[in-house]
Amino acid sequence: MSDWDAKLYSKFEKDRTQPSIDLVHSIPSNEAKLIIDIGCGIGNSTMVLKKRYNDARIIGIDSSDDMLIKAKKDYPNFEYIKLDAGKELDTLNDKYDIVFSNACIQWIPDHKSLIPKLFNLLSKNGTLAIQIPQQKKHPMSKVIQTVVNSTKWCIKFSKPRELFSLLEEEYYDVFAKLTNNFRIWETIYFHTMPSHQSIVEWYKGAGLRPYLEQLSDEDKVSFEADILDEVKKTYPVQKNGDIIFKFPRLFMLACNY
Repeated sequence: MSDWDAKLYSKFEKDRTQPSIDLVHSIPSNEAKLIIDIGCGIGNSTMVLKKRYNDARIIGIDSSDDMLIKAKKDYPNFEYIKLDAGKELDTLNDKYDIVFSNACIQWIPDHKSLIPKLFNLLSKNGTLAIQIPQQKKHPMSKVIQTVVNSTKWCIKFSKPRELFSLLEEEYYDVFAKLTNNFRIWETIYFHTMPSHQSIVEWYKGAGLRPYLEQLSDEDKVSFEADILDEVKKTYPVQKNGDIIFKFPRLFMLACNY
């Protein structure tokens, strides 16, 4: 899989950052000495952590060179490590007061083993804080699958995008084995978008990326046009011309008390 496009991903930085703000402020402890941001991306969520935990040492990790380059440029005062959280968590030797992950682990398989590994990185009284998109509930997932599975496009994709998220009940059982101090909740964000094309642009930086990287430049143009047509069928235009882009996200918080 090719590297992330940091410039495209950051195009909707304000809307993408809001869930990390909500996640940070859900953490019960006001004090932390050492924090790790799993899948720090362009560093926007790392900065949110710093605003609340100004005295903490915060380390951002990500597997993407492009994302880390932009993070280091925009937020040069943080520490960054290139690390694949799906394969290399055991190389982290420290214990962290906060293990934080915003919109990352949906790209990593086997959450039933991943979450215990993340929880085991916590210090005593530490907190694991996770947010992931509820892609299986998201209308855009249906849009993408409709186009990808069409006769025109199904032969083009040898590597379909995988959704690794579990059901809420499955996450509950995973956390219940780790601690009695956890909670899970869902928030639906109502983003205001200026056009149907802007929704496509949002997804080009994330959900469409595994498909676009398998296509030629010519096919990319045609594929994006077909996605846009399906988006227009799915999202009505409001009376003032705006489009409501509903985005459900799942939050999980677990404390090592």
